[in-house]
Amino acid sequence: MPNLFKLIVLSFLTALTACSTTPSQHASAANIIDLSSTSLPGVAAEFITTREETHPEHDEHEHEEIANNVTWRFWRNTNQLTIERPQLGLGELWQRDGQSVIHRKLYHNDQRAIEFQPDDLRMLGTAPSWQKLSLLLDQNVLAQLQAGEIEWSDGYPVREYLGKVADSEWHIVMRMDLALPVLIERKHEHGSERTELVHAYALPEAPWQPTPANNYDVIDFADLGDKEYDPFVVKVQAQMGHSHQH
Repeated sequence: MPNLFKLIVLSFLTALTACSTTPSQHASAANIIDLSSTSLPGVAAEFITTREETHPEHDEHEHEEIANNVTWRFWRNTNQLTIERPQLGLGELWQRDGQSVIHRKLYHNDQRAIEFQPDDLRMLGTAPSWQKLSLLLDQNVLAQLQAGEIEWSDGYPVREYLGKVADSEWHIVMRMDLALPVLIERKHEHGSERTELVHAYALPEAPWQPTPANNYDVIDFADLGDKEYDPFVVKVQAQMGHSHQH
């Protein structure tokens, strides 16, 4: 494996507690997770995502690059996934009940939420598989990339995936003991996105918990059209980029 990759992986894992096992003890020190498993381990993690968008200038040979980044947190257990972007006061909640998945967008500053039922998600074309939500990436993409052998860095098993899917170049590194991405890097014609793992914990050891939202005012997505004069609904519809038709 190229030295560059090993340096990259080492830099991403320095924030995690180092393991003192020797190479001969690796097999017993960490459990290698099958990424297709329906029982992924409970985890809490913090990531930073950086996006760079390339916009053509008047001169066809010049481009303006606009970079932005956001820090976000992720909690995963068997039937519930939570994502929070603390500096934006936003969150997402996904809950699984059998084969049905319910989604809530959480607006912590307003203490309100919008709930999407399975039919809403299908209508909007935003009903990803539970596995995709749990892994934070699409297994169909992974399947089209060249997978490296499992390597060990600071006592953690990692696997690198490289390749091109459609018009995007992908570089993905997974922590195989947690089924969690260490790095997701995608480059395409209009820019790039890079997500890096900052911290990862077993769920019971997480130093932070999701913002309590049980007492939020919950609006059904199907009822947004009945609340078109509610300033909160107006704001949310603008953020969604569409006007809901009741």
